[in-house]
Amino acid sequence: EEIAEFRARVAEAGLVAVISHASYLINLAAVDGPLRQRSMAAMADEIDRANALGLLGVVLHPGSCTSGTEADGLRRIADALVELLASRQERTAGHTTLVLLEHTAGQGSALGKSFEEIATILEHTDHHPRLGVCLDTCHLLASGYDIASAAGYADVFARFEQTIGLPRLRAFHLNDSKKPLGSRVDRHEHIGKGFVGLDAFRRLVNDPRFASVPMMLETPKAAGKSSAPIAVDAFDEENLRTLRDLYGK
Repeated sequence: EEIAEFRARVAEAGLVAVISHASYLINLAAVDGPLRQRSMAAMADEIDRANALGLLGVVLHPGSCTSGTEADGLRRIADALVELLASRQERTAGHTTLVLLEHTAGQGSALGKSFEEIATILEHTDHHPRLGVCLDTCHLLASGYDIASAAGYADVFARFEQTIGLPRLRAFHLNDSKKPLGSRVDRHEHIGKGFVGLDAFRRLVNDPRFASVPMMLETPKAAGKSSAPIAVDAFDEENLRTLRDLYGK
């Protein structure tokens, strides 16, 4: 009943794409052992739930390399994804829900901080058709990709096209950054209030290459939590208004 109601509400709202986010505790780069087993089980559940709900995809932080080399970690992520998608194939026949690898800010031992690392995962999976990429504007800047300047913006997406390919880009997280270019610190800020800046978001929302790519906020929420029925967050309204005001300008 919950699944049927969810699908009906999505259709009623006219949403063209709904995307979930996998648990931050999942680490597909983990070596064999309890953490890897729990991560595999949790990600299988994420994929099954996303398929049941008819989602476009489920966003996943690739993982953290806590043992061995980064190359080993990237290989373990790819192996896990191939196994997960193969094991779900019979149960999810006819479904097209994607796993969207999110480019990370590069904090600590997190993998996926460069286009090359994401490309390596994809290559190890033989470019599996149910894998895509989610780019986060805060993460891009923090990891050293200069999307704030006009020249930098052009270069970043040219590099993405060359390294991964624009068809793999299936979602954006739109967040400004509290920290500057190359900080490798993941701290989200309200749109136009950080180091990414309004000009970068103006370029992004008006870029014809991304006209059909879903863009979602992960900006800070209003203070406090309410037990009342779900309502639009005031900060979300403000950030969405800012982005919509940039469209067509």
